[in-house]
Amino acid sequence: MDNNKILLFLGDVVPYKSFKFRNDLQTVINLECPIIKGGIPEEGKINLKVSENYLAAIFGENLLCVNIGNNHILDYGTEGVDSTLNELNGLKIPYFGLSSSSDSSYCPLIINKAGINIAFISAVCSSTSPLVEVGNTYKINELEEDALIHEISRIRPLVTRLVVYIHWGTEESSYPNPRDILIARRLIDNGVDIVIGSHAHAPQPVERYGNGIIAYNLGNFIMPSLKDVPSYYSENGEAQSTYNKKKMLWNRISWGVAINLEDLNYKVVKYMPFFNRIVRLPITPLDRYLKMRIIITDESYSSKMSRHLKRRALYRYIMDFIQNPHVPQKLKRIL
Repeated sequence: MDNNKILLFLGDVVPYKSFKFRNDLQTVINLECPIIKGGIPEEGKINLKVSENYLAAIFGENLLCVNIGNNHILDYGTEGVDSTLNELNGLKIPYFGLSSSSDSSYCPLIINKAGINIAFISAVCSSTSPLVEVGNTYKINELEEDALIHEISRIRPLVTRLVVYIHWGTEESSYPNPRDILIARRLIDNGVDIVIGSHAHAPQPVERYGNGIIAYNLGNFIMPSLKDVPSYYSENGEAQSTYNKKKMLWNRISWGVAINLEDLNYKVVKYMPFFNRIVRLPITPLDRYLKMRIIITDESYSSKMSRHLKRRALYRYIMDFIQNPHVPQKLKRIL
């Protein structure tokens, strides 16, 4: 198999330290935060960033391009975006997912890899509560189905492969939202070859649908546990609270999808950070969500998803309680 024609798609990346990652495939990631020293956080949200740029240390020269269309890239305003773009440009890494405030298009990135023209388009669902625009300078591309399909019809004749990255899904869930399933399949029906999802921080199913591939959410490739992160800043720059989120098992594992761009054959691999390395793990029967049968016409799908989220919330509560016992008010809300 010609590795030059294989592209590896990985999940959410907050590159907070230098991990050792053995990989010889060209790779695409979702960069889930700005790269900036200092900076002024935007108000009223959980703000993520890293101060050092470890992308080259982790991925070497294998980053084909980076998606920055997500709900955290604008967390430190125009200064954060400028700093991030400077870091990516310094490494000669193309990016997509952000456009100027005056641009009404989805601003696709087109790259030629091994003689194959590939278009990358990014869209962010409003359910992820993103900042849409900062400083009348930069904006993300919001997910609007009809507008996105119009963009797909415009770009489709110009390329061999078309990839759409969508930031969406319910956090902590390994069940795709029923509406997201319909959108992803509609995109494939309208000419998209590959749909890659991010944001849920838990791996979700990967399926072949029609002539395309849908990875509903790849999970966290690299993401730290969040401890006492200053959050919800006021307009005068004061943090109103702190945010804590310890990683559970489903936050630690992620899928990588290696896709042959010629014939769209693909292979799913499983990754997990282990100390200072990213290790590859075998896929086992416990990874049942990978090949989940998605039948959204089944009335029980939504109730299964609800029970699944309650179990995960309860497990998180128990693990948090073991480490830091407190009055179990949160338990009442879960139950």
